[in-house]
Amino acid sequence: MIGVSACLLGVNCTYRGDANTQEKLKALFEKGEAVAICPEVLGGLMTPRAPSEIISENPLRIQTNRGIDVTKAYLHGAQKALAYLQRHNITTVVLKANSPSCGIGHIYDGTFSHTLIPGDGITARILKANGISLLSEKDLIEMEEEQ
Repeated sequence: MIGVSACLLGVNCTYRGDANTQEKLKALFEKGEAVAICPEVLGGLMTPRAPSEIISENPLRIQTNRGIDVTKAYLHGAQKALAYLQRHNITTVVLKANSPSCGIGHIYDGTFSHTLIPGDGITARILKANGISLLSEKDLIEMEEEQ
């Protein structure tokens, strides 16, 4: 059993209110081999919602493009996602690339200019720190192309 960002499974939970469906991951979910998680929704954020980016590392601050601090919601959702995964003994998760919550390896730079920088989203950081293996949907696509 693996965990997967809900938006990759066809759930309309992105900030825009749509999905980023990956059919192969959706097929795993439909066979009962994957569970859906959306840390942003778990943290109490609505769908759709204003886009958010990590604007400061120390202290950590996640803010919407309208200047609203949503750090607590992101942290709360990350902790709830971790607790769910641990409760179900899930040790591998596929997360949505570039997200301030789920991004692995690259996230947006905090200026809302669509510029990527090296880094992980807050949920990715917390899951990784707790021994959960992470992949993004981009990692899966690259692995398929290599085969």
